[in-house]
This record gives sequence, structure tokens and C-alpha cells, in this order.
Amino acid sequence: MKNTVKFIMIAATTLSLTSCGNDKKNDKDTEEVLVEERMVDEEEMQEMDHMDGTDMDHSKTSEAKMKTDDAALSFEDENAAAVWKAYNDVRLALIASDAGKAKQEAANLAMIFDESNAKLKSAASAIAASEDLQVQRTAFSQFSNAAEAYFKRTLNSGTLYKQHCPMAFDGKGADWFSNEAAIKNPYYGDKMLNCGSVTATITN
Repeated sequence: MKNTVKFIMIAATTLSLTSCGNDKKNDKDTEEVLVEERMVDEEEMQEMDHMDGTDMDHSKTSEAKMKTDDAALSFEDENAAAVWKAYNDVRLALIASDAGKAKQEAANLAMIFDESNAKLKSAASAIAASEDLQVQRTAFSQFSNAAEAYFKRTLNSGTLYKQHCPMAFDGKGADWFSNEAAIKNPYYGDKMLNCGSVTATITN
């Protein structure tokens, strides 16, 4: 009987030791998994930080470029700067063949002028009065012709490119002004986007 009890106690002790060994092993395994997870989390955080830094750098670069582009042209006063901005917005709308946008921006352009610039005001108003792209483009050509002297007088620094499409209006041709040398044709849009050439510059 005593031998039986001793055997049971030994067996229980052995099982207990074995169980503790397994628990320790499991604890060790758990610790290793946790360590691995922490390492993965840290690596992911580092990658995210790097990506965030890269995105921020790109964002800063884009912002700097925008500021540079905005600063490339300066005019004698806020009125003249507003004229250029509105004119350029009309040009971009016509490039996109967006009659609604051209109408809206031309209305802003017309509001800047008083009767001392009646010809420019009239041409801008003609663009704003129509949603027909052909009518708008005709009036835009008239405005561009009349605006050349205005831009020459009011540009303080930078370069405006006078550009010409020989095919506009059934081969009669038409001009416009851009702040970049690359051709983007407001008279044909994506149908003949790159038709035209730089014929002169206004530089101060």
C-alpha cells in the first residue's frame, strides 16, 4: 500500500514537472511570438514613417513648385494680376472645351474692367454671355488681340508667350497668351491640342 502511494506521488510529481515544463515551453513560445510581433510592428511603423516622410517631401515639392509657378509672373497691381488669372482660367476652360467654366471665368474677367477698358470688357462679356464654344472662342480671340497692349503695359516680371494657331476659324488663324511655352490650343481643345507655335514673347 505504501509502495502504491509512493508510486502515485512520484507519478503526480512527474506529471506536474512535465506540465510545468510544457507551460514554460508554451510561455517561451508565447514570448517568442510576442517578440516577433513587436519586431514586425516596429518594422511596419518604420516603413509607414518612411512613406509618410516621402509623401510629405513630395507634398512639399509640389507646394514649392506651385509657389514658384505663381511667382513666375508679377504685375503692376492687384487688378492686373486678377486680369491675368481670370484670362488664364478662361483659356484653360476652353482647352478643356468646358463652356460652363469658360462662361463663369469670363464673367469674373469682365467684372474687373471699367469703361476705360471698354474693348476688353466687351470681349470678356461676350464670352460670359454664351455657352456656345465657338462663340466663346471667337470672343476669346478678340480679347487676346486687345489684351496684348494691356499685358505689355502691366507685366512687371516674368514671361508671357504669344502663341498662334494657323488653322483656327477656317484657316484665318488666332492668337492667345500663355505662361508656358508648351502649346495647349484653346481653339480646338483635345481635337488638336498641340497645334500652334510661339510667335513672340512679352518679357520684363
